[in-house]
Amino acid sequence: MIMNHKCPNRIKPILLREQKTEALLVFIRTLLEQLFVKIQKQNSVNLQAKNVEDTKVIYTNLKNIKEELENCVVPVEYLKSLIVNKHNTNKAFRILFDKEEPLIVYYNSLLKVMESKLSIGERWLPEVIIISTLSQWLLEEEKSSTLYPFLNQIDYIDLIDRFDKIKNEQQTDKKELIMNMYKLSAELIEHLKESSYKKTFQAKQKSTKKSKKRR
Repeated sequence: MIMNHKCPNRIKPILLREQKTEALLVFIRTLLEQLFVKIQKQNSVNLQAKNVEDTKVIYTNLKNIKEELENCVVPVEYLKSLIVNKHNTNKAFRILFDKEEPLIVYYNSLLKVMESKLSIGERWLPEVIIISTLSQWLLEEEKSSTLYPFLNQIDYIDLIDRFDKIKNEQQTDKKELIMNMYKLSAELIEHLKESSYKKTFQAKQKSTKKSKKRR
């Protein structure tokens, strides 16, 4: 039973530290797809700058990131299908699940932060979280983007400056909301950094071998 991840040119990192970047990108792809579905339905965006160019630059960049990620990063539905079938004993599936388990663990570390910090129906701005987390991960934490060269073409500092400009144009409640998104982004990155993965399948095998030796 092999899952189709529906990703034309998937980039699959080998190293665990690079799989953390992949998890962040799966998370961001999910936010972007939800965001643009909402924009299409409502025919409006969350952030309207006084300068029309600022709004255009922000959403053009977001759309470009979405298109790149849909080409090379798996959708969250793929991870969900793996989790639902994780008790499948088929050998081919077990190999696949073990291969993808670090990605699932790292993605879930981000999801847990979102679930704990955002209540259902609470106002939030995925636009800010997307750019802010990428900026922190790649610029501040200096994580490699070698596997995803398109990430190097984004001017994160310019986009953050445009967010700040919009923040300063807004009334107090919107200013506070944008600041809260920056804080949430920092928490997401911190949890991703601290997230660790232990290969449970191998651990179980070692435990079984040790118990047999004792006998």
